[in-house]
Amino acid sequence: MTDLTKYNHDFEAERETKPKIAEGRHNMTFVGDEIIFGNNGWEAVKLTFEIEGTTLNVSYACTMAHDTSEKAVSIGIESLRKIANSLGVTGALKDPEKQFLGKKCSAELVVNDRGYLEIKSDFANTFRPVEKAAEKKPTKKEQIKAEADFVKKASSDIDDDFDDEIPF
Repeated sequence: MTDLTKYNHDFEAERETKPKIAEGRHNMTFVGDEIIFGNNGWEAVKLTFEIEGTTLNVSYACTMAHDTSEKAVSIGIESLRKIANSLGVTGALKDPEKQFLGKKCSAELVVNDRGYLEIKSDFANTFRPVEKAAEKKPTKKEQIKAEADFVKKASSDIDDDFDDEIPF
C-alpha cells in the first residue's frame, strides 16, 4: 500500500464523469489493439484511438468470431475494412497493431448512457480519413472592407508636418 500523506501534498482528486471535449467529428490516432472475448464464442479485435489534442482514448470493437451469428462476423470484417481504408491502409490485413500504428483517421464521437465519449456505432460508417482544419477564406465583402480599413489606417499614419523641402 502506498501512503501519499508522508509527502505533505495538498491536493484533492476529483472524479469527473462528463467528457472534456464536445460530441462531433474528431481526428484520432490509432494507438493499439487487443483481442477481447465474450459469450457464445464471441471474439473481437478492439481498436484503440487517441483523440487528437487530448490524452483521451476511445475504442471500437470489430467481431471476428461468433458461434451463433455469422452476420456479426461479416459486419465485423466489413467494419475493419472501412477503418483500414480511413487510415489509408490497403492490401491484406494481418496485424492491425503494426499496420495501423500511428495512422490517423476521423470519426463521430457521441456521449453514451454513462456519460462517456465513444465512437458512434454505425457499422464503422463514421470512420473517414483525417479532416484537415478548413482555412476560412474571406468573402469578397470582407476582403473589400479589410482593404479599405488598411488604406484608411495607412493614410492616417502620414505625418502632417511633412516638409516638402528636398535637401539637395
